[in-house]
Amino acid sequence: MTTSRPVPVLPSEGRRLAFIGKGGAGKSTMLAHFLAYWTSYGVPCIGIDTDVPGDDEHGTLYEHAQAADLGAPVYPAPAIHHIRNEAVRLTPEKGLGALDTGAWERKSGGPHVAVLSAVDLAVLCMQPTKNELNRAASVLGAIQQLEATGARAPKLAILLSMVDRSAASADDLDVTLSEAGYTVLRSRYHLSNGRDGLAQSFGEPIKVKPDSELDVMAREILDVVAR
Repeated sequence: MTTSRPVPVLPSEGRRLAFIGKGGAGKSTMLAHFLAYWTSYGVPCIGIDTDVPGDDEHGTLYEHAQAADLGAPVYPAPAIHHIRNEAVRLTPEKGLGALDTGAWERKSGGPHVAVLSAVDLAVLCMQPTKNELNRAASVLGAIQQLEATGARAPKLAILLSMVDRSAASADDLDVTLSEAGYTVLRSRYHLSNGRDGLAQSFGEPIKVKPDSELDVMAREILDVVAR
């Protein structure tokens, strides 16, 4: 473990969560690091990449796991109609099954609705711009559609990502989202273009750093999914 802070106990069947949002929001990069952090806490976990690499998608979670040890196994995309069954089957006992996704699309026959119905928590990675509110509404609408049909529906939490530390836009959006009834995580993924920044870490081994920004984010998400 990285520190002596208590880790929540997950139920015997484990918990499943998905990272969703538009392309470039940092979903795959963050999830690669979170797998390493959760493993370091002693939480058994796996990743499932529902984002199939192609002309429009590069740097997927599965590609990262093939290039470097993330501390946990990462499985390639199953067929859409198998996503839920595979997520349930692969999630470790008292552990986490984390699903990565491509750019958010709410359409019939696409993978995202199948992913939402397979998890307990959907983490919407959202850049702090006003037009991103439409994406939040689209995700909430998809969850409400699942609920209306009696299907399994996840909780939703919003993680503000690619945040400029010097700008107030993230604080303003946080207030707007919270007043609208959304759950907004206290942790944020801050933009860094430095050579050792998170955005440059694709394909590199993960260095777990206690009490770092990533450690705080990983622990908060673990706390939320455990509730």
